[in-house]
Amino acid sequence: MKRFVVLFVAAALAGCGGGKEASREGASGSLQEDLRKYEADFRPSDHDSVGGPGGASSTPATSAADKPSAQETAASPESDLVPGFRVQIFASTDIDAAKAKKAEAEADFPSEYLYLQYDPPAYKLRAGNFLQRYEADRFARLAVEKGFTDSWVVPEKVFKQPPH
Repeated sequence: MKRFVVLFVAAALAGCGGGKEASREGASGSLQEDLRKYEADFRPSDHDSVGGPGGASSTPATSAADKPSAQETAASPESDLVPGFRVQIFASTDIDAAKAKKAEAEADFPSEYLYLQYDPPAYKLRAGNFLQRYEADRFARLAVEKGFTDSWVVPEKVFKQPPH
């Protein structure tokens, strides 16, 4: 009798587990199918932004209305990235401090392009699209005079002719 009870309990447990396995297989098959569809339709270039060192994203200080669309940018020679220089005027691990400095810099340098980049673990505020080192050096001295004492020139890919 004990063997019968043990066999009955073992069979019941095996039956319950098998149902879960079947439902998992069905769900994972559907998940894999959904993933395949997503990967087939996914275009990384739709989500790219201008990258800095290490693939950090850049955020220019211009509004969205001022920026050309992705198609215009791809077709436009103005958007060519070339070797150049930017001036790093601030760096912090605190995004709120970086955004505050960006607002301050926008007020001090209204005609300059500003980029807030995240390069782990720091948020870096960089300015300009300088093709020549002497232009970047001149701006770095101006930034120091305006109170951005940690300003220094950084070699980076810059816009040959930034969007207006």
